[in-house]
Amino acid sequence: MTRMTGFIVFVAAIVVAVAAVILSGLHRMPEPYAGCVDTHRERPDIALGRMYDADLILDEERSGVEEDAHDGIGYRTITARVSPAPATAGDTITLTCYEVDGHGSLILQEETLREMVGME
Repeated sequence: MTRMTGFIVFVAAIVVAVAAVILSGLHRMPEPYAGCVDTHRERPDIALGRMYDADLILDEERSGVEEDAHDGIGYRTITARVSPAPATAGDTITLTCYEVDGHGSLILQEETLREMVGME
């Protein structure tokens, strides 16, 4: 009887672990928003503040990506509207990142973007 109880507990633990992995995959934030959020987590002083380590939920309807160019240099503006998973943890905020063609990393400040594409 003890062996059977142990086996049932073991199987239940495996089922719960597999379900958690599947559910976390369903709620994964899509790119390029995930990259923008990760870049902001590295510099929480710019926009995230105390929410830098919170689980964030993306509002896909109010988020977007705009493509533009200046003097032949293309760039994208990524706007991610996110809120903490527990709603009581804070308000919805807007994170903005810039991606310049050929640069290879995201930029957090508009001034840096302007310098890179020659708007200044």
